[in-house]
Amino acid sequence: MLAREQSTVGQPVLPEALLGLLGRLAAAPAADPVTSALVDQAVAVLRRPGFDTLLSLPQLTFQPFDYQRETAATVLRRMRGRAILADEVGLGKTIEAGLIASELRLRGLADRTLVITPAGLVEQWRDELERKFGLPTVILSGKDPVPERRGNQPVLLASLAAGRRDPLKTRLTGVGWDLVIADEAHRLRSTRSASGKLIRALTTRFLLLLTATPVENKLQDLYEMISLVAPGLLGTPSRFRTRHAPSGGDVRSPRNLTELRARTQQVMVRHRRSEVALRLPQRLAETVLVTPDADERDMYAELADRIRVEAKEAPAGRRLALRSVARLAGSTPAAAAPTLTKLGWSDLAAAAAAITAPAKVRLLVAKLGEHVARGEKVLVFTAFRQTLDAVAASTRMAGIDAAVYHGSLPRADKERAIGAFRDDRPVLLSTESAGEGRNLQFCHVMINLDLPWNPMQIEQRLGRLHRVGQTEDVRLTNLACRGSIEERILHVLETKINMFELVVGELDMILGRIDEDFDFERAVFDAFTTSEDGDGFARSMDEIGEDLAAARTGYLADRSTVDALVGEDDA
Repeated sequence: MLAREQSTVGQPVLPEALLGLLGRLAAAPAADPVTSALVDQAVAVLRRPGFDTLLSLPQLTFQPFDYQRETAATVLRRMRGRAILADEVGLGKTIEAGLIASELRLRGLADRTLVITPAGLVEQWRDELERKFGLPTVILSGKDPVPERRGNQPVLLASLAAGRRDPLKTRLTGVGWDLVIADEAHRLRSTRSASGKLIRALTTRFLLLLTATPVENKLQDLYEMISLVAPGLLGTPSRFRTRHAPSGGDVRSPRNLTELRARTQQVMVRHRRSEVALRLPQRLAETVLVTPDADERDMYAELADRIRVEAKEAPAGRRLALRSVARLAGSTPAAAAPTLTKLGWSDLAAAAAAITAPAKVRLLVAKLGEHVARGEKVLVFTAFRQTLDAVAASTRMAGIDAAVYHGSLPRADKERAIGAFRDDRPVLLSTESAGEGRNLQFCHVMINLDLPWNPMQIEQRLGRLHRVGQTEDVRLTNLACRGSIEERILHVLETKINMFELVVGELDMILGRIDEDFDFERAVFDAFTTSEDGDGFARSMDEIGEDLAAARTGYLADRSTVDALVGEDDA
């Protein structure tokens, strides 16, 4: 047969079977283009690996933990892309959601993806998705239209505050989504809240709800969460109450617990820190109160009095400027001088500009000298460029070789600053933008020269060093002047919620329990401006502290409740 298929001049002759196939094809009617396209799509789907194989791993800029990869595979295979990711805080629910989104997009199953998150986490989500997963993103504001469906478009990010109000709400609910990811999803449980109504009005094939506390006060919380991703799994509300309502009123002891756990585990994945053996070094934090020089003390006291007087009747814009200058003065007097001039307080501006070597900066330089002598690298944070420039000058005069990093540097200069800190220079002086998304675990000593009024920014600073990959205990020093607003903030955060002992992410869980729109910085300024003096301010801050303490207690109780309800059976 083979001999008959080869010509005498070496040219191949088509086999008889192939000739017959070609003849039948030629005689057949022309293929319908629509049918042909469907066949091509079906073949493409069949050629894709199953979800046992994660296609996105070679494209990632990091190495996910085993439990994170397993979570993604479980959600995709067994839960069909609709699940509650309920890991304890700090274990990387964002990573798990990013893996799931990447896998769905690579398979052409999630071209249109929406992430809804509290406003304070929008930028963090954009950074994670773009830097770690290589997923392009677009942040939607209240005025932005939702792009038309066109292939694999960027992941769309929307804050919960903007998304639950028109005009953005109408735009989000007026289209069909392939995948919706809702972070801090415990805020969406209530069917009566604006946030709860938003999530229930969205149409999507795949849905991921991320929360470390799917249950808070009552068992109905769990029912509402599960019903979002798997309607009907727990039956009707009345049947759920009949089957599982706690007979003694303790939410952690429902009836038919084994049955409830079995159903819950069909749509929920939860890991605890003890289960995944994820251990971080300790945080060793100290606060050093600095006694200001007489000229600093007098300038600050006069500024505080003027702010209190003017803020009582100031319009919103002027009030914002007063809050800004109060924060600047808490950093260094020189940092506040330009703003004081703009406010029309030229006498205070002159007094502030004349203080060129404040007590706090002198102490910082002394501490840096001690660390450098011991061969330690130190990351120094300040919120303001004016302070950064002044500290850089002071360290140069002291003979301390410091790299400088701030948001206005060109990308190449930023890279050089980080490289110099890693390889040669013992100190990095930086603003808030410093090192976001960068590996700085080669350093384990940090000094806050000034203190953000927003505790989440304090947490973000610390997260540059205290993160997976750090091998040393992280030592943190907070510097604050006696009698300053920053002193009272630190006192509340340390004594009421043990802030520097919290796992990264727990602080947001605590703040979010006070009120959905609670703004710590605004609450501090309101307490400052409505009090007559320092003692009154201290009392007002203690009241804020009591709210924080209650929120922390509630968070810890809820964490225990979740473990009781959705943990593995002892048997």
